[in-house]
Amino acid sequence: MTALRLFAHWLLAAGLFVGTLPPVLAADGAWPRVRTALFGERRFTADPSVLSLEAPDRAEDAALVPVGLRVGPAGGALRTLWLIVDENPSPLAARIALHDTRVGSIETRVRVERYTAIRAIGETSDGTLYMSEHFVRAAGGCSAPMGAADDSDAGIGRMSLRRFDATAGGRSEAELRIRHPNHSGLEVDLDTRGFIAADYVRQVVLTQDGKPMFEAELDISISRNPYLRFGVATEARHLEVRVEDSRERRFEARFPPRDAP
Repeated sequence: MTALRLFAHWLLAAGLFVGTLPPVLAADGAWPRVRTALFGERRFTADPSVLSLEAPDRAEDAALVPVGLRVGPAGGALRTLWLIVDENPSPLAARIALHDTRVGSIETRVRVERYTAIRAIGETSDGTLYMSEHFVRAAGGCSAPMGAADDSDAGIGRMSLRRFDATAGGRSEAELRIRHPNHSGLEVDLDTRGFIAADYVRQVVLTQDGKPMFEAELDISISRNPYLRFGVATEARHLEVRVEDSRERRFEARFPPRDAP
């Protein structure tokens, strides 16, 4: 069982899921307990030249909230990133182990269940922790009901990748999209009025020309059809992606495909 899944089990036992929050905890916020569970009493440093977070003040769609973990010019020593949505049913949205500094900033989209602080946390190789946070006004993103016309299960596991022009620093950017319903377990089927079982992408491993770039452990706070945008080396010839979901289905893709010229 991965560390992220163990943490989710701990949250359930501690009463940190939204549906079981006691009134006092709901008023004070979940962050103190989440912080203790993940980092103990370790201190955080705020330095936008190392790490910053981009997110909207008010989301247009609570189920598709764009966030960007921006690794600044002084952030080359960062080795692990965390994305935390304090008041979500499962606050730890992602934990990303970085193997290539050219990955740089990472963008994705998250669900937000109620007004909350969203946090980007980074750890350097010497154990220093950096944190940036942003308060987002949104509600209902994790439990939004699914309509009869929702066809998100079609083509599950299909991936697409788009490369962008090179930027400074010997890196360009890539945008990975994964077709997957990413059911949170809190959604209601409008036809049956029952809950839809959780079914989500829990791990993404990406390599560049056979060398590891990053490993991302994801959870139910990541939006349907997961999206990741990240940096790659301008000279990269091939990118390979391995995906595993919560039902232990595995998907693989290579860009460009092996039969491409």
